Amino acid sequence: MADLDATGLAATQLLHEAMSLHQQGRLSEAETFYRRVLDVEPNHPQALRLWGILARECGELATSLSLLTCLTEITADDPASLSELALTHMMSGHLYQADAYFRQALVCDPYFYKALANLGALLHRRGHLQEAISMYRRCLDLQCDDLEVRCNLANALMDAGKGDEALAECDAALSVSPDDPFLLANQGGVLCGLEEFELAARILEQVAAADFVDDMALINQGFAYSRLGRAQAAVDVLGRAATAYPDSARAAADLANAWVAVDEIDNALECCESFLARHPGERLVLANYVYALRDAGRIDEAGAILDFNRLLKVQDIDVPSAYESLAAFNHALAIYIQGHASLLANPLRKATTGGEQTGELDPSDNAAISVFADLVNGVVRDTVRKYRNAGFSDHPAMACAADSWTLRIWATVLQAGGCQTPHLHPMAWLSGVYYVQLPSDLESTGGLEFGSPPAHLHVNSKPDTYPVDAREGRLVLFPSYFYHCTKPFISEQARISVAFDVIPESVRT
Repeated sequence: MADLDATGLAATQLLHEAMSLHQQGRLSEAETFYRRVLDVEPNHPQALRLWGILARECGELATSLSLLTCLTEITADDPASLSELALTHMMSGHLYQADAYFRQALVCDPYFYKALANLGALLHRRGHLQEAISMYRRCLDLQCDDLEVRCNLANALMDAGKGDEALAECDAALSVSPDDPFLLANQGGVLCGLEEFELAARILEQVAAADFVDDMALINQGFAYSRLGRAQAAVDVLGRAATAYPDSARAAADLANAWVAVDEIDNALECCESFLARHPGERLVLANYVYALRDAGRIDEAGAILDFNRLLKVQDIDVPSAYESLAAFNHALAIYIQGHASLLANPLRKATTGGEQTGELDPSDNAAISVFADLVNGVVRDTVRKYRNAGFSDHPAMACAADSWTLRIWATVLQAGGCQTPHLHPMAWLSGVYYVQLPSDLESTGGLEFGSPPAHLHVNSKPDTYPVDAREGRLVLFPSYFYHCTKPFISEQARISVAFDVIPESVRT
């Protein structure tokens, strides 16, 4: 008994020292003491939890996962342990695992606040907006004074096209703290999303006057100025954003766009080249760079980066072995997509217009989507091999290349007149689309077009475009910095497609 008491006392003393060092920010020393606690008592729950959190704070996600997995094995019904493991999975890009562990925590305790709030954020990120809104509201029922959650709710409502409700939540937060620059910055961002640029600009000017340091507040202010035609004001504020946040791709891309708007093409090129030298292949900046190169008359350089002929891969797939025909496979996908709970009409800040879009689809949730994910992974592997064999290893399209990746998959259902407006996929390396169902009377319209920039992008020279015909069973794979869109179509039948992003392990977000 004395030996056990001595062991417990030693572990307690070591843990106290580790926690003190952790609180002081002396993380390396704290890790040493957490390790010593576990040397004395290998299954010490608090040491496992705190070291797991520390490892996550230090970006050592594999270590954090290992420690927190061990913790949940010895504290199986503890919602706090499950929630911490979910957070590390979320930071690691393991979004489906994170979702599962947050839900497991809520089974143990339906009112565990940290799991509710973080699951809401995860669902929001994955495009499951209605469920995210529900989760945020459950949080506010428990803690109505949580202004961060209220801001998240406002953003989710805005993304779901519920502008009046979003602004009401902004007002509710500001009624508690009227001059809080964080709340004002969030309101300004919501107004930008709702395209209320004049009011957004005034509010974000108020935020800037308060010396509130926030990259998105400056970026949204610059974006509002740009959309209002105040080009030089946009250059000025986005220049401050790019200086204060030199690793922000959105700040650099928007600044380059603002330079083009005032006909300072050399400055736009220098902005892009400086950023790309530090962050090769960054999608937002690379896309802007291509158009700036064209405006500068450097057509061949722009064409080499896009190279539609060799970088676009179009493949009409074979019948998956689990299905008797391609029609049967596509029918299974269509049924699943059209019945999905996350399907939402015309979500804001998405390219889908005149139709519906799902949130991210989990391959483990449905046999057809699982088969589709396997099919895409095979096409990606084959395409990357072909890129390398064709001499593209040093091309910007391969700057984010990796041997392992995660797929993020979603679907769109377009009705008559629907389309995908020009957009790119800034968080991915490669992206693609698969055509599940096309109207039988669809001819030239409704297909895919590459090269056309969005309306807010300033382009002085006419860009080259590259069309790809839509066909049921066709899969199109392309670098994620390629702007692309679809053309509106007229039909009584729906057009269903599945889109996906390839997220390398090294750039998960």
